[in-house]
Amino acid sequence: MISIIIPCRNEARYIGQILDALRDQDFTDFEVIVVDGDSDDETANIVQQYSAQQQPLRLKLIRNPQRSIPTSLNLGIKNARGEIIVRLDGHSLPAKNYLSQCLKALNASGAEVVGGAWDVKAGDDTVIAAAIAAAVSSPLGAGDAAYRLNQNQAREVDTVPFGCFRRETWERVGGYNEELFANEDYEFYFRLRQRGGRIFFDPEIRCEYFAVLTLRALAQQYWRYGWWKAQMLRRHPRSIRARQLIPIAWSALSLIALIIPPLWIVWGIYLTVVLIESWRRAREARHILPLACAYVIIHLTWGWGAWVGWMKRATR
Repeated sequence: MISIIIPCRNEARYIGQILDALRDQDFTDFEVIVVDGDSDDETANIVQQYSAQQQPLRLKLIRNPQRSIPTSLNLGIKNARGEIIVRLDGHSLPAKNYLSQCLKALNASGAEVVGGAWDVKAGDDTVIAAAIAAAVSSPLGAGDAAYRLNQNQAREVDTVPFGCFRRETWERVGGYNEELFANEDYEFYFRLRQRGGRIFFDPEIRCEYFAVLTLRALAQQYWRYGWWKAQMLRRHPRSIRARQLIPIAWSALSLIALIIPPLWIVWGIYLTVVLIESWRRAREARHILPLACAYVIIHLTWGWGAWVGWMKRATR
């Protein structure tokens, strides 16, 4: 039996879609546990209504007033009946064979955790939303993260989104670190890899993921990612990767380059690279500038967030 854990907060826009997708899976022996982080929209009501109307889907709603994702994950797993755990998010949409492919990969690979590829979609029918989706799924915006780049080669990696693993793996590693409000997956996988565990990426496991809608939301998201990455690095400094180190270094250099006029050329080179890549990836000419803005926001807010997070310890 599989237990699907969905930590969410204020996902009224998407939660019905993922429940529909799970109801239509080609694998049927599973339960769904939605852990709601004290939503102030209609998320909890939608789940409750769905539970009452859709009898074939074994669905449970748990409330988490602490709101954090790792707390929700641990709470959901503690209440799960399945031996196999699959983590999903409220703004995702798994393919029809998602669960069966997870089980197949978990058994065939011999890895402790398996996961697949994101097909990143725009969250709305706007130029900004399309630009954000393109930015977060390209090498300039995502580095070498295989799951974001739609790569087609199965291989061992350092992280996957929405991992599938055995409950005993979660118990052996000690669960998710509830002191981290982001980077909880990566930190969990790092501790697993430190114990000799393996993380396996299988491109046959497919899931749509809806990106944020506005540049402001993108900035807030990546500042948060950078801030909590710094908190993780306090605990695990050896976990840093090149795709994370580069924006940290650039965000510091960018400030220095603004202060010293002879170094303005550095900004010129950077913006030229960003514009060329935006022009190359843009579907239409009107997408170029929003895409360039999205790249700059991703790089600088993540990097500056990491620096501020490093200098100031986070508190709950």
